[in-house]
Amino acid sequence: MNWIWFGIRVLGLTSYLLLTLSVLGGILRGVPKKKFFLLQFHQQIGQIALLLGGLHGFLLLFDSYEPYSLTGLLIPFASSFEPVLSGFGTIGLYLLLIVIVTSDFMKTIGRAAWKKAHYLAFPSWLLIWAHGLFIGTEGREEWALAMYGSTFLLVLFATIYMTVGRRKQNKPVDARSSH
Repeated sequence: MNWIWFGIRVLGLTSYLLLTLSVLGGILRGVPKKKFFLLQFHQQIGQIALLLGGLHGFLLLFDSYEPYSLTGLLIPFASSFEPVLSGFGTIGLYLLLIVIVTSDFMKTIGRAAWKKAHYLAFPSWLLIWAHGLFIGTEGREEWALAMYGSTFLLVLFATIYMTVGRRKQNKPVDARSSH
């Protein structure tokens, strides 16, 4: 077994799953009784996902099957192997880095700027989702299709659920309906 290739796969999949959990934790952070726990979970899991994603990329420099150059790894769409899908992974990781760094400096940059930057988590996750699904070795395996499909639906439904819930909370009460 090629341990570098195995490490690339494990780190990529684990990073993606942790990122998905972090995104779900961020979306569901509005659940009143679990707010503090979800915030801590969301932040820590997101940081670990970034670290593992970075290690996933780093190991690609040493892969014997399809080694990446430093340029191909760091510059989106510059890879000789699947440039678009590789670029999705690179951009997704850069966006995640922006989300995490701006979170660390929220008090400095202000809540409004932080919130705008934090919404980059969605395109980051979606790019990494597409990267893993379409470039990953397992992408055509039934279990991988089920994982990518179910995680996509989980994020979609959690987003819809929280969006609808917030709209209901912010909806003004009609004075006529109170009688």
